Amino acid sequence: MDTEILKSFVVLAESDSVSQAARKLYIAQSALSNRLKALEKECGATLIERDYHNFKLTACGRQFYERALKIVELTDCAVEEIRSAVTGAGGTLTLAATPSLATGVLRDLIKRYRREYPAVTLRTFEGATPHVLHRLDEGLCDVAFVRSPFTTNPAYSVHTVYRDKMKVLSAEPLPQVMGFEELFKYPLILTHRYASMLERIARRLGTELDSPVQCEEIATCVAFAESGLGLTMVPESGYRIQAEHGSKLYSAALLSDECDTTCDVVVVKNRRLSLAATNFLALINN
Repeated sequence: MDTEILKSFVVLAESDSVSQAARKLYIAQSALSNRLKALEKECGATLIERDYHNFKLTACGRQFYERALKIVELTDCAVEEIRSAVTGAGGTLTLAATPSLATGVLRDLIKRYRREYPAVTLRTFEGATPHVLHRLDEGLCDVAFVRSPFTTNPAYSVHTVYRDKMKVLSAEPLPQVMGFEELFKYPLILTHRYASMLERIARRLGTELDSPVQCEEIATCVAFAESGLGLTMVPESGYRIQAEHGSKLYSAALLSDECDTTCDVVVVKNRRLSLAATNFLALINN
């Protein structure tokens, strides 16, 4: 199957119309329609239901899109790896990170990396930890940035970049420091992982966790805390990022280090890394 046809289908599936997809691909609309017909004939199934104005993916089309997207991404990665090996300092470096790390530690590392390797193209993807690690497992990124705790895998090589203390944030004034006993007196807005962690600590202390709102991302927790819904607990570096963007929340340091988190760089042990990725890891370790 021609990878160009697969790329055309991916662009079409991600567009609002056939004409829009054709413009993105710099081909005639009739040529794109012919590619789709050839693809559907090869698959023996209708992938897109279309009329004069609109189209939508069929169930087979949605399934095919997921596979085609992965094939296209892997093909692009393979081509870039060869280019990197041939050109030395060039090529593409693909990174995946959780949002709080992408706008914090990764931002600063990329700035340093770009100064030393300006010919390298950087591609970044953000998502929740399971999504980031899935991209790593599938070979869709070279290096992953995640916060602990996360599900470890013996195939991973993990390097800790730094350790983060926890900050308690509130729209109302707080003391300079807080212990768990004081923290558990308030309704808490937490990410799912921190909610699970504090729930275990609360049970150990013979009390209950009051967490009426739980979120996927730190930025969402901060936004809800700003509205006065409750207190939130976030890594100190995440708090600094929010402060840079104008957050006016009051903060208190969490006395215990039990909830401390680390920023970890993860690669797959036995996977060959491009020169661009190898140089990036060397920069982190220096």
